[in-house]
Amino acid sequence: MRFLRPDLLQWWLVIPVLVASCGLHWRLTRAFRPSTAQFAPLSRRTTWRRDATVLGGSVLAAAAIVFALMRPQVLLAHRVPEYERQDLIIMLDRSVSMRARDILPSRFSRATLELRNLLRQKPEGVDRIGLVGFADSSLVLSYLTGDVESVLFYLDWLDGESSTLFGTNIGAALRSAVDVAKKDDRPTRKRFLLVSDGEDYGTELNTALDRLRADGYRVDCIGIGSEQAVPIPLTPSDAGPSSLREPQARPEQGRGATGSGSPRAGSRGEDYLRDDAGRRVTTKFEEATLVRVAATTGGRYVRSATGTELARAIGEVVKGDRRILGWRTATDYRDLYPVALAVAAVAAAALCFLV
Repeated sequence: MRFLRPDLLQWWLVIPVLVASCGLHWRLTRAFRPSTAQFAPLSRRTTWRRDATVLGGSVLAAAAIVFALMRPQVLLAHRVPEYERQDLIIMLDRSVSMRARDILPSRFSRATLELRNLLRQKPEGVDRIGLVGFADSSLVLSYLTGDVESVLFYLDWLDGESSTLFGTNIGAALRSAVDVAKKDDRPTRKRFLLVSDGEDYGTELNTALDRLRADGYRVDCIGIGSEQAVPIPLTPSDAGPSSLREPQARPEQGRGATGSGSPRAGSRGEDYLRDDAGRRVTTKFEEATLVRVAATTGGRYVRSATGTELARAIGEVVKGDRRILGWRTATDYRDLYPVALAVAAVAAAALCFLV
C-alpha cells in the first residue's frame, strides 16, 4: 500500500482531540447528575455504553476521513487478455459519388473524419494500417505501417484532392488490398475494411471475391449514404465541358437524373455533375454489392445512414472477432479513498441516531 498525500497524516491529531472531548463530556455529565436527580423521571439518562458507542463512531468517522485524505492506494494483480495482433487494410472509395452531401459535410469527408478518429484511438489488437484509395482504378496510398501519422497524412491529402474521379471499381480495390497483404512478410492476420457508398461499375469483382475466399481473407464493409437520390457537387475547376461527357450513361445504371436547363451554381459557388442533356446526375446508396462482398468472404456489413453511426460501426467491425491468444498478469494501483469515504458516511449516519 502507498499514500499519495502522506503529508496529511498530521490530521490524525483530531482523534485525540475527539477522545479528550468525549472524556470531558462524560466527566461533566457525571458531575452534574446528582444536582439534577429530581428531573430523572422527565429525561432519558445516558449510559456508559451509549457514550462509548458515540465515541467509537466519532473516532471511526474521523479516522476514515483522514485515511481518505491521504489518498491510499493498494497494488492489485489482475488477468489481462493478450489479443492476436492484426493488420488492418482500409479501402476507401474516392469516386465522385462520394462527394454527395446527403451525409454532412459529405460522404467522403465524413468517412475520412471517422477513419482519423479510428487511427488516433487505434483499438488494442490492431498493429499496422494500410490504405488503398479507389475509383475506376485503385491506388495503394500506404503499405502496412505502424506509423499512424503517415496514414493520417494520406487522408489529409485525399481531403485536399480536387480532381474528379469517375467510375467505381470495387474489384480493383480488393485486388490491390490483397496485393498489399501478400507483399508483407510478417505472419500477422490481415483484416480488410471497405468503406464505400456501394456503387460498382467494374468487371473485376467476381475474380477478386474468388481470390479472397481462396486465401481465407475476410472483408468487413461499411456502407455510407442515404436512400434518397441526391446530386453530385463539383468544385469550380471540375465544372468544365470535359467533366460533363463521362457520366452520360450513368442515369441508366442505377442513377436517376433530375433537373434541366443550363448549369446552375450551388450555394457554395459550385456546379453539379450533369449529363449531355444538361440534367443533374444523381446518386443514391446501393448496398447490394457491399452485402455480397461481406457475405461471400464471411465478413460483417454495417450501414451508416446519417454518418453519426460511422464511428461506432468502424469500432464494432475492427473489434468484432479479435482472438485471445492467452492471458498475462498485470498489476496496478487502485484507490481506496472511496471505501474510506463510504465508511465515514455510515459512521456519521449512525451518530445522527445516537446523538
